[in-house]
Amino acid sequence: MKKILSLILGGTFALGAAFGLSACGGGEKDPYADIDKSLLYGMDEPLYEKGASSTSLTQVRGFDLDTTVDFVAMLGAKSFRFRMPNGFIQSPGQYDEEIYEYLQSASEKFRNAGVTNLIGQASLFPAYSGFRPDSANSAPRPDDEHYGDWLQAVTEMWQKVAELFPEITQWEMGNEFNTNTFFHPNGYQGIAGSLEEGVGGFSREEQVIVVTDYMYYAAKGIKAANPKNIAIMPGLSPTQLNMKNVEYFVEDVYARIKSGEAPYGNTKSKDPDDYFGALCWHPYAKSIDESWLQSQKDVYNIVIENGDEGKKVIFSELGFSDNGVDDVEELQIGYTERVFEYCENELPFVESVLSFRLYECEYAATWGGSQESHFGFFREPTGDKGFSPKAKAYKLQQIYGGSGDLAKYETPAKS
Repeated sequence: MKKILSLILGGTFALGAAFGLSACGGGEKDPYADIDKSLLYGMDEPLYEKGASSTSLTQVRGFDLDTTVDFVAMLGAKSFRFRMPNGFIQSPGQYDEEIYEYLQSASEKFRNAGVTNLIGQASLFPAYSGFRPDSANSAPRPDDEHYGDWLQAVTEMWQKVAELFPEITQWEMGNEFNTNTFFHPNGYQGIAGSLEEGVGGFSREEQVIVVTDYMYYAAKGIKAANPKNIAIMPGLSPTQLNMKNVEYFVEDVYARIKSGEAPYGNTKSKDPDDYFGALCWHPYAKSIDESWLQSQKDVYNIVIENGDEGKKVIFSELGFSDNGVDDVEELQIGYTERVFEYCENELPFVESVLSFRLYECEYAATWGGSQESHFGFFREPTGDKGFSPKAKAYKLQQIYGGSGDLAKYETPAKS
């Protein structure tokens, strides 16, 4: 700790002023006083996925919803990334009522189990405003004739989603929109979930413009549903596991806001609060050490330099794929411990870390390769060890302060 503090105090302006070191002296208010560390321990798991191993709307790729809620509660998680399936809502007046009822049931079950901090997440791409997307993640270019109408539709759809789930007061406005994989124009050619960017995507300049506009209009809808709602920046990806990609994107978004040219339309705003009330990124890494810690501070220094110190950060995804190898899992258990030590003691701006993910997912290998299947804390039933908790599930339960028998639903391997 002394070594880290000496590095901070001897660093740049942002590091010297950051993380409460100067703000707590002289009777000044701690800028991080409103960040609730009791919500630090969280989980991310899609509750409904299409795919070969999904059997119905009321199951989590074959796992019963009640079992899933029980696991999350036993682990000790207080926060949960509550994802809306793509295509759940087509317009403010048209949404899938079966999925809605399922998600309402899930929301109630989580809250009754003590998992009360539900962070809603959706990627909403309107298709009724004149612009016709050719994929589930298509957005118009800034010079598209329907661009303004599409942004207005973004507001309308986000307002409707927030109104459908009034118990959820924090909304993540998309997922990894700093990549063309998850946010691209018509004609883009890439592989869903792949780290490869493909061809025909947004240029970096276009991406910053469209994502900044999207946040403004989405936040407008979210706040229209409830002025107390918090609009969260779409979780940013460290593409190729390089956190500089997050840092540069955050810097570019702030520059766009401060330029006075945003958002699209007659009304301009230089106030970041009109675009997002919290920041969000996915700090994936091969290992967790002081360089990882410093990279998180480097991103937040951009926040401080733009007058937003004290604005909270959500890590809405963070996990490790063990590739099904026990020795690798043991090494990554140490990384997980270190993440939470850093977040508890060195990163006062981080409110919630949503560990990715609860279950292994065989289907994920079809788009992300075999490593994508092995992030889970519980094994797939079809593996050679059956449906069972991994060692890292027990470690996470210890870190989170949870209790309960994680092996209570264990089943043998299927022959």
